[in-house]
Amino acid sequence: MQPDRDSDNTQNPLSAAAMDLAFLFMNDLHVGGRSIYRINTSKRPFWVRYEADGRRQERRFRSALSWRALMLFALEDCREFKVLEMDEPGRLARMFPEDIIQKLDDSAEVRRDVVPVVKLIDPNGPGKVIITRSRCRGHAVDTLHNLNDGKPVFQPVWISDLLRLDAKIGLRLVRDESFAPTLPISSYLEAAALTGRIADERELNILPLTGNVPRLRLPEPAPTVLRIFDWQCRQQPELEQLRGRTIYEDYGL
Repeated sequence: MQPDRDSDNTQNPLSAAAMDLAFLFMNDLHVGGRSIYRINTSKRPFWVRYEADGRRQERRFRSALSWRALMLFALEDCREFKVLEMDEPGRLARMFPEDIIQKLDDSAEVRRDVVPVVKLIDPNGPGKVIITRSRCRGHAVDTLHNLNDGKPVFQPVWISDLLRLDAKIGLRLVRDESFAPTLPISSYLEAAALTGRIADERELNILPLTGNVPRLRLPEPAPTVLRIFDWQCRQQPELEQLRGRTIYEDYGL
């Protein structure tokens, strides 16, 4: 869990937590060409065990928005809120063990072109999710993924959305234990823009990369997500300055 950090904007200072929430409100995860909020099929409820203000609770959610609302209210009230388990016992810890979480938090502190920390894959398909840093007090991460019909996308994503894909559509991501990157995320992004897919490190070393990193196109957020951001802007007008901003700036790109 990382502490709030002040924004560089001294005119209208925003906490890092507020900025992270704004980024997440302006984005939503698309899978197979559809926003996760528009995928109505669900193989089973999404199970979560969490601790709020020292009290442990366990619930099952059919709707991603129900879980999201509970979590956001807790975060905005600055309450102590920690997710202990998700989807099934032990799965969250297997995908994001403590050493990985610490590295993601460390990458969030430096705000530069960092080397990715972890890679998730679909063992039964082409799905890849490369993760660079944490956001929103450890509840979200920055990802380069190809879950949207194979098209590379660079965006912040709630960890709960990544884990609930199994319960939602049977897409069960696992951690790639062999992932040992040495090149920064800018190399992966440039290669993705160049090839239209996510390249592995061996391919990165032979591609004609120049250091010029084009912006990958983001899918249009669902109307529900946009309405949430509009509501947040009415509550905090200073958030308007973030409209249209991307996470690339946090990497100096």
